[in-house]
Amino acid sequence: MITTFDLSTRIIFGVGSISSLNHEASLLGRHALLVTGKGAVRRLGILERALFLLKEACIQTTLFDHVEPNPRSSTVDEGIKLARAKGVDLIIALGGGSAMDAAKAIAFGLACNGPVWDYIQQEEYPEGDLLPLIMIPTVAASGSEANGNAVISNWEKHEKRVISDNRLQPKVSLVDPLLTLSLPPRQTAQGGVDIFCHIAEPYLTVADTSPLRDGMAELAMRLVVEYLPKAVQTPHDLQSRTQLSWLSTIACSQFMSLGGKSGNMTMHGLEHALSGYYDIAHADGLAALLPAYMRNLYPVRRHRIEMLGEKVFGQTDGILAVENWLKKNNINFSLKDLGVAEAKIEEIAAAAIVMSPWVKNHPGVLDKRVATSLYSTAFN
Repeated sequence: MITTFDLSTRIIFGVGSISSLNHEASLLGRHALLVTGKGAVRRLGILERALFLLKEACIQTTLFDHVEPNPRSSTVDEGIKLARAKGVDLIIALGGGSAMDAAKAIAFGLACNGPVWDYIQQEEYPEGDLLPLIMIPTVAASGSEANGNAVISNWEKHEKRVISDNRLQPKVSLVDPLLTLSLPPRQTAQGGVDIFCHIAEPYLTVADTSPLRDGMAELAMRLVVEYLPKAVQTPHDLQSRTQLSWLSTIACSQFMSLGGKSGNMTMHGLEHALSGYYDIAHADGLAALLPAYMRNLYPVRRHRIEMLGEKVFGQTDGILAVENWLKKNNINFSLKDLGVAEAKIEEIAAAAIVMSPWVKNHPGVLDKRVATSLYSTAFN
């Protein structure tokens, strides 16, 4: 088997690394579109800091602060229109996964000749170069700072789909754990679950064993399990925040594939359908699905689930260990808790198979019938 490792992102990691924004931006453009939301980045002074650094570097900056959780294609189209009108040559994301996904989708859509959703849905990727991207994550969660993927929703269609394009690999990512210190416990826990699932899904679904790949995944999961409760209980624990920031960055990067082919993130595909219908927090959907997902896998991946239990939690029952960890971090939900209507489950299952076609790579069968059963298991 031939493995290609091509991580083109320049990652500048550490406390105070946001201070590199002026220099790094000056190397990539003269007029930036700064993509963010209306929440904590403004309230905490992070946005003001970024704008000051860009002004210091004589970078003209257009602010686009309309991004919502589960960013919508209509919002992305709005950002594309603004970017075209202003003639920007650089896109900077400041915020969590939603801001980073939206920034990538704007860069993608600037090369398109119509609504961005048309291209995403039909998987028609435009040709040519895309504008350079800088990512500044303020949440340890999505790992979008180290890959070329973006997840966008169409609220009218209740669909959520993925753009995956190497040209969306950020040129630079400034990962500053200080920016995550003020994240409330609930959002901190959500981020940790997202990180854990980014690592656990490929680990559980792969068939073979690989000392390097499996060892890296097991260590990363152990560190999430260790440091997430500390960050939840003591939000200003900089050491815990730093470790979670590292883990977020590597979890969805190519690093986790070194040593052998990885499995597939099929639970993410199932969750996308849930948050496409109900606009729930992505990590809450993952937390609700995870135990049911592991039970679904048990007949075909029993050895991987037992390995996770032993190597990550020091327990033989990997499913019970994960359930107890979710409870410890107050993020043990059912789909019912999240407001999902039981009568909608079959419809959502059918949608998941269409909008997340990679679920066909799930070990064993994952069709509408099986997806319906899995959602039903997670309902109560």
